Amino acid sequence: MENNERSIIDGLMEDAEAAIAAGAVNKAKTIYTGILAIDSNHVLALRQLAIFALQDGRAHEALELFQRALELKKDDPDLYHGIGTALRQLGHTENAMLAFDGALRIDRHHHPALYDLALLYQKRRDFAAADRLYERASMARWNHFDSILNRGVVLYRQDKLPEAERWFHHAALLNDTDPRPLINLAMIYRVWGRLDAAVSCLKKAVSLDAENPVAHWNLANALLASGNLADGFEEYEWRFRRPGRGMRSVDVPLWDGEPLSGKSILVTVEQGIGDAIHFVRFVADLADRGASVVLECHPGTASLMTTARGVARTVTIGEKVEGINFHVPLMSIPHKIGLTFDAIPARVPYLSVPAGTREPVIASPGLKVGLVWRGNPQHENDAQRSLPLSNFAPLLDREGISFFSLQVGDVQSELESDAPGKITDLARGLKSFADTAAVVSALDL
Repeated sequence: MENNERSIIDGLMEDAEAAIAAGAVNKAKTIYTGILAIDSNHVLALRQLAIFALQDGRAHEALELFQRALELKKDDPDLYHGIGTALRQLGHTENAMLAFDGALRIDRHHHPALYDLALLYQKRRDFAAADRLYERASMARWNHFDSILNRGVVLYRQDKLPEAERWFHHAALLNDTDPRPLINLAMIYRVWGRLDAAVSCLKKAVSLDAENPVAHWNLANALLASGNLADGFEEYEWRFRRPGRGMRSVDVPLWDGEPLSGKSILVTVEQGIGDAIHFVRFVADLADRGASVVLECHPGTASLMTTARGVARTVTIGEKVEGINFHVPLMSIPHKIGLTFDAIPARVPYLSVPAGTREPVIASPGLKVGLVWRGNPQHENDAQRSLPLSNFAPLLDREGISFFSLQVGDVQSELESDAPGKITDLARGLKSFADTAAVVSALDL
């Protein structure tokens, strides 16, 4: 390159950097493009245009520019990181991880590659690998808030709660305006049963970001767990503001406590089957106010739900219902009726075996006890909801007790290996929730 060309490019680079500093991104793009017209192999111009392409969502173009630059400068970890970022945006996760690894082979302390690779392992739920990378990332940049915060998250996911608590505290000190460390601290305190501390953290989180639905959602759960149902169920209405969790549209007014005498109301279900079974007890209050209650039901639950007091009829989820005056989400009823802890309906059992269901005869000696040990494996908190069958071993040899499995799914090998001959499998005969109700009614516990 001639000296005058080098001088021109140096001047253009200064102009481009000044344009970026002034926020004149389009001007900077034009200048860098001009530099490439003079020198098509100018690595810094290629890299900067690639970064702009990433910011604009043009990942294919960014990838091509980063790769051109890498051909010219193969020992630059930033270029490997840029390629990985473009590949990640394009959905090529495995190749993105290889590119981030490439950056770390050149510079094992390259913080952006450490952090982004950790994020990908975290997304794959390989929390141990993510933890090791976040630890290295936090050592490379001790004051990087997101590295500190996410290390706390993966420690929490590994059930290392005291360590997670320390990292969340550190994150809160680094950024006292972000509610996320406080939200995460509250999750730990709820596990430990320190509900006052959880509520305090979450109220502070809400004060930092009054429109944060996750903070309100967690505050609701902490208040409910502490027995403050009035405030808890009021906060619980924020569940519909969480991303992807909006209230379904129904073409009749939402019930907000209006008189129900002579009216009909559609109760819509939400969340899981367990929540519906738990909250269906509150339908009776609507019927007591004079309403004819139409209840949506998850598949397979209708016959069981019709046994709840106050249910006039059932429909499938999303079914068009004519002649309805109001609708209300099932789990909003406690808030709408102003439920307090002392007023929880205690008329039990509030569900019964549906008429016509064959009730089994379980002729076993002693106390008859049913066992279920696993929930939905896809649930994000499954580790706190499920346990190995082997954990029941100390109970299974107790005298005077007969155990029965109600665990659905393929559990035969587990029964044979962890409890040979000690648990009778009843789940294979369960075809509906009515069948389950019949079996439960024949057990003692």
